[in-house]
Amino acid sequence: MFEAKPGTFLATLNKRLTRTIITGAEHLVALGKSGPGMLIMNHTTVVDVIVTLGSLHKLGYTVDVACKESCTHTRHIRPIGTSDVWNYSFTRKIVEGSGVIPVDQHDGRSAYRDALRALDNDECVLIYPEGDVKINADASPRPWRPGAVALAKSRLMPIIPIAHHDSRKLGSGTVAKSIILALTRWSKRPVIHLNIGRPIFPEELVGKNATEIGQIMFDRLVETWQLAKAAN
Repeated sequence: MFEAKPGTFLATLNKRLTRTIITGAEHLVALGKSGPGMLIMNHTTVVDVIVTLGSLHKLGYTVDVACKESCTHTRHIRPIGTSDVWNYSFTRKIVEGSGVIPVDQHDGRSAYRDALRALDNDECVLIYPEGDVKINADASPRPWRPGAVALAKSRLMPIIPIAHHDSRKLGSGTVAKSIILALTRWSKRPVIHLNIGRPIFPEELVGKNATEIGQIMFDRLVETWQLAKAAN
């Protein structure tokens, strides 16, 4: 059921579990149909991937593996995801059929190299810069790990911020608890707002150091999240 089609599955699951309201979809055109690109997202619960990746699939940006024949997708996305998802049968079946780049929570160097190779192959990488789901009370974006900024500094490419509020309605806590909560809320379908923010174009980052690049990216994600929260 999941093989090679995790995006399809997540889109179906998101439709059944939530009422996700998407704004700013027009900003995705900045990615184009080829060339390196990056999506940055806030992270509040392990099950927010259902909302974010499911919504992106609906818009034509899928984490399904590359199509072998004719392709109806606008772009295929390479998410960077914790290797912990391979520890659970439900999530393992999904990620094994996708282009997920696994990252070790204690050493991200291998994932970083894989992400660079993906960008050099003109692929689009998706990253959760916070790197974990240690949540703020209001679910606002938190300090980042260095990977997203390092990738942004290494390659000229459009970067699109995407933020949701509040996927914790779907499930929160440990991986197991979050999944169980999400899958037992079939009849409630919480409303979750997903906002696709203003793109950051390469020329905005040229000549900037890592600190400056990180601040630009973080501010744009906060702006994107604030719009999602205001609509909630």
